[in-house]
Amino acid sequence: MLVLPATAPLRAVCHLRLLVCDRPDVPQRVLATACRRQGVVVALVFDRGGPDGTAELELAVEVAPHLRGLLVERIAALVDVLEVRPRAARGSGG
Repeated sequence: MLVLPATAPLRAVCHLRLLVCDRPDVPQRVLATACRRQGVVVALVFDRGGPDGTAELELAVEVAPHLRGLLVERIAALVDVLEVRPRAARGSGG
């Protein structure tokens, strides 16, 4: 379960649940992509050992609402990301 830090002054959080290849370097690739798109990862859960060599990666990224779509597109384009399921963002209109 993804838990956001209670002390973080979050404005616009993008919640993503990803189905990914079960490889130990996948979280780092997703984090690097989020950072390059001006996002700040505030929480992450990596649940390995899924069926057919898959894993679930759930993350919360603070990102400006106008950059959210590009962030989701870039993460979805990563070779090890098989599926992206965004959830509603919190705060700042997005």
